[in-house]
Amino acid sequence: MFIDNKILPVLVIHDQKKAIDLAKCLYDSGIRNIEIALRTFASKKSIEKIVNSQIPLNIGIGTILSVEDLIFAQDVGANFGLSPSTDTQIIKKSTDLDFNFIPGISTPTDISTVIKYGINKLKFFPAENLGGVDYLNRINSPFKHLNLKYVVLGGITQNNFAKYAKSDDIIGIGGSWIAENKLIENNDWKEVSRRAKLFLDLSV
Repeated sequence: MFIDNKILPVLVIHDQKKAIDLAKCLYDSGIRNIEIALRTFASKKSIEKIVNSQIPLNIGIGTILSVEDLIFAQDVGANFGLSPSTDTQIIKKSTDLDFNFIPGISTPTDISTVIKYGINKLKFFPAENLGGVDYLNRINSPFKHLNLKYVVLGGITQNNFAKYAKSDDIIGIGGSWIAENKLIENNDWKEVSRRAKLFLDLSV
């Protein structure tokens, strides 16, 4: 599901005019996977622009909170979608649509709910607040034989990235730090590129 590396910049875009420049900057810096969050008025237009561009990114849609969000993600041509929670209505619809959907989990009960639908890729969120890799290992332990894979998000920066990158159970490491709002607003593509490359270096 993820291409080349585990890094997943989370993009919260407030100005659709910046979408292509941002996407190009990330791709040119070595990023191949992105998550665009459905949190702003400009998010859907930004997603459409990036999906329809010639930039060959692996595009995920985040903050999927409804069936309508899920349908939008599939219809727009996204490669996958993520949710911060375990919503069985959305999970059922994703299986009906045969769409790559990664529901959010934070407890063993959440994991039990999700695996009933045949989903084996889960979003662990908010990672740092819940207890990081140690907590994830504990709640995943009863399910270890199922070979579940996790995308981790929430509080991840250059200072704690390495401990997540070492885990074979983790396939994606997301964070907004690479392209945070102030950098996008200021068109500071040089700094976005620097941070992207820093994460890429840490993942080697």
